[in-house]
Amino acid sequence: MEDKIIIYVAGNPDAYPLEYYDSQSETYKGVIPQIFKEFSNQSRFEVLYYQGGTSDNRKHLAENKQVDIVSGCIKGDEFVENTQKEEIFNAVINNNTVSYYICYTDTAPDDFKSELNKFLSYLSQEEVSGLLISSTENIQYRTSNNLTVYTLSFIIIILVCTIICVVRKYKNRLKIVRKYIETDELTGLGNTEYLTRKFQQLISNKEKVFYQNVFLYIDTDRLHRIGNSQEVDDFFKFCAQILQKHVTGHDILAKVSYSGFVILKYMKNTENLDSWVCSVFKDINAYAKINSKPFALSVSAGIYPIKSGDRNIKEIVFNSMQCARIAQKEEKMYLICSEETLRSFAEKRLLQSNIEQAFARHEFQLYIQFYIEPDTYKIVGGEALSRWNHPQKGIIMPDVFVPLMEKEKSISKLDYYSLEEACKFLQSLLENKVESFFISCNFSRETFSADNFVEECKNIINKYSFPKELLIFEITESAYVKNIPQIQNNIMELKKYGVSIALDDFGEGFTSFYDLQKYQIDGIKLDKGLIDNMFSKSGNAILRAMVQVSHSLNMTILAEGVETDEQAEELKAIGCDVIQGFCFFVPMPDWEAKDRILKEFFG
Repeated sequence: MEDKIIIYVAGNPDAYPLEYYDSQSETYKGVIPQIFKEFSNQSRFEVLYYQGGTSDNRKHLAENKQVDIVSGCIKGDEFVENTQKEEIFNAVINNNTVSYYICYTDTAPDDFKSELNKFLSYLSQEEVSGLLISSTENIQYRTSNNLTVYTLSFIIIILVCTIICVVRKYKNRLKIVRKYIETDELTGLGNTEYLTRKFQQLISNKEKVFYQNVFLYIDTDRLHRIGNSQEVDDFFKFCAQILQKHVTGHDILAKVSYSGFVILKYMKNTENLDSWVCSVFKDINAYAKINSKPFALSVSAGIYPIKSGDRNIKEIVFNSMQCARIAQKEEKMYLICSEETLRSFAEKRLLQSNIEQAFARHEFQLYIQFYIEPDTYKIVGGEALSRWNHPQKGIIMPDVFVPLMEKEKSISKLDYYSLEEACKFLQSLLENKVESFFISCNFSRETFSADNFVEECKNIINKYSFPKELLIFEITESAYVKNIPQIQNNIMELKKYGVSIALDDFGEGFTSFYDLQKYQIDGIKLDKGLIDNMFSKSGNAILRAMVQVSHSLNMTILAEGVETDEQAEELKAIGCDVIQGFCFFVPMPDWEAKDRILKEFFG
């Protein structure tokens, strides 16, 4: 468990029963300490009282910035004016309403203030009243207050009544805060927080088994490549409007991620499910025609039937999202989660839990797929790939473990691990007098756009003595959808350092030629789709134009996915510099690749 962030509070030693210092136990007691204790239990912060005692040292502690908050404050206290504060109680004393505050000092973290504000907003009337009453259980022992039990009981009743007013005010504020927190800014729909809260209300509902969790998956990466960021936003807004027309009073609709929506669809008769899904897709697919777009959209759905024992909405959404992704790969409209698919997901989650151990045991193995020179068919370089050599399951392919790493935000660890292995490989070739073999490395968008990306790469590469120009970093078009300035800066810094940059999957989107002008690229890697269509009239013309433009910009042309001799000959005729594909070599372990290279170079 991660360490909590300590927050220090200067308490009011004599604000019974709200807050007071108990000399017998040498601790602060009362309603406010109880609130801080409950907040600490539910948050990543630990609120501790600083220097307990019967003397009021709040002003001194606040001025010396020894504490983050000052508690038990009322209007008129020196540290209340001109400071950020939270009103927590009202009390009627001598027909005057007295407000009690906690005040923040300059050292209080903003995220702490935000979380505490949210916590206070959620306090119920019953919780506050209960804390107040429990704080007065030992009232008969506090004779120094010169008040009878009956007088204090009367004051407590007044406090409870006034606290009710404060709680009502917080509930009104809660509605505003909740609307802000639970609303997706782009579409105006509820977000993940909204979906979670609504599902919690369904957990004990016997009719929850009539709900189908539908995840509508949108291939945003593809939409970015064939359009732009505004296109994605426009399509999401369009989908939100369509979905709102297809939900009824019992349904719950939310935009839960960068790639999709969730509809908790209430449907007693599941025979109507197919017609409902078809109707939704018909309206969504009309987007291209309505807006005169020259492309087809990639949308799919995964459907998870809610079971009586289901209590974790995150797991439900994950399962339906995985089904949606499978449907998209298989070019199906939708896929219903079966027991078989759920078992498959369970296996993936088990793999997910093994990832850190796999790194520690060096189970991720470097594979090389060779590039060849089309005129001579000689090996000139290779692409660095990863395979997971699992002790029980054997070789696991990247399309299985990479999505798991992306979900766990550990993909950068694999990227840097693979770069290190590629550098070791180049160094071993150099030690065997092979000085011209190059390697291309792939990086995820999260890694390439990080502000410390160049520094991390240099730390790895500087440990080796092979020429830096033997390294090529591949970046996909979708990688610079976000954080473009940082991507540009990273490219420039890497080129200064001596590493080459190639644009991967070139030609899939409509923005490729613009990207050549925008980014300082050394080469392009033609998308496999271009190779597959190269013998059609239009496909061949487009391919030739791309090669011609790229060569005019002094760029190297790499072609992947070459599967026939005819394709290889045509690429040679067009002027492609380097080709790669199963027609020549399949990916092989680094030790096998090294043997093949040494044999190629020295016979």
